[in-house]
Amino acid sequence: MESNVRGFTLIELIIVIVVLGILAVIAAPKFLDISADARIASLEALKGNMRSASDLVNYKARIENKTDCSTDPTIDVGTETITLRCGYPCPHPSGIARAVATDDPFEWIGGNCGGQLGAIDVRISNAPDPANCKIRYTSAREDRAPTFIATTDGC
Repeated sequence: MESNVRGFTLIELIIVIVVLGILAVIAAPKFLDISADARIASLEALKGNMRSASDLVNYKARIENKTDCSTDPTIDVGTETITLRCGYPCPHPSGIARAVATDDPFEWIGGNCGGQLGAIDVRISNAPDPANCKIRYTSAREDRAPTFIATTDGC
């Protein structure tokens, strides 16, 4: 009895392994970029939340007539007391950080309520370069609302 069963040759197996290796080299960087994309999306979502919270606090400050830029009054929102600058949350952990509720790995770095040059950075602590994966929230002034600038080079 003669068997007609044939298997793969060594050459065919090597070719298949090489092709799979090439596909893995091409696909691996795309999967590695997914974590950076997730951090950037998280940062952009926080930026939107900060903008919304800032606007809501400003609406309440206007109702309570607490928009004077020469003082830094406080306002109660829910269970939080938020320090204001020109009617918006000041760039400080007692200001914008209290206005925004988040459970993600964000760090609030710096902060200054005094003057018109105050700013606070919100960084993603588990980013490869947290100093360049951040949002900078800058104090409101008499002539403008606060600014939100996202830097995502280090995400």
